Amino acid sequence: CHFGGISLPKGELLCLLGASGCGKTTTLKMISGFLKADKGQILIDGHDITELDPEKRPVSTVFQSYALFPHMTVLENVIYGLKFQGIKKKKAREMEYLKIVDMEEYAGFSIGEISGGQQQRVALVRSLITKPKVLLLDEPLSNLDAKLRVKMREEIREIQKKYEITMVFVTHD
Repeated sequence: CHFGGISLPKGELLCLLGASGCGKTTTLKMISGFLKADKGQILIDGHDITELDPEKRPVSTVFQSYALFPHMTVLENVIYGLKFQGIKKKKAREMEYLKIVDMEEYAGFSIGEISGGQQQRVALVRSLITKPKVLLLDEPLSNLDAKLRVKMREEIREIQKKYEITMVFVTHD
């Protein structure tokens, strides 16, 4: 991944740390395609994605708010992005992803029935199941208490290392 003069080797994690308003989220929005870059290029695996629409970019985002659908179950939230990639549902694969974050027993629960930490895990897996080349995390832990933030930061790092996912993590903390 190459953007803004920064090159990030495949399978690495980059943390953008800074105060509110310094451009961290703006950078993620440009990588994801939700904001057009004024100049320069964004390359992933040597391919210029600068002009691609967001849905055509090989990236996925975990938002600060998690952006989960309250009317859907945990499993329905996880598989939501697959339909846009034309991937047919495969229950074993879906459950495998829930197992990554120890959430398989909650597959049938509604989003309102699970804790904030569990919602964060669902949002993470929903982004992972589409197998993005780059996973963007925009302040994904800010809604959690300090103890859970530390635990989830460790879990994200373990998943990142185990699956060799290229990640850009934005935080002010």
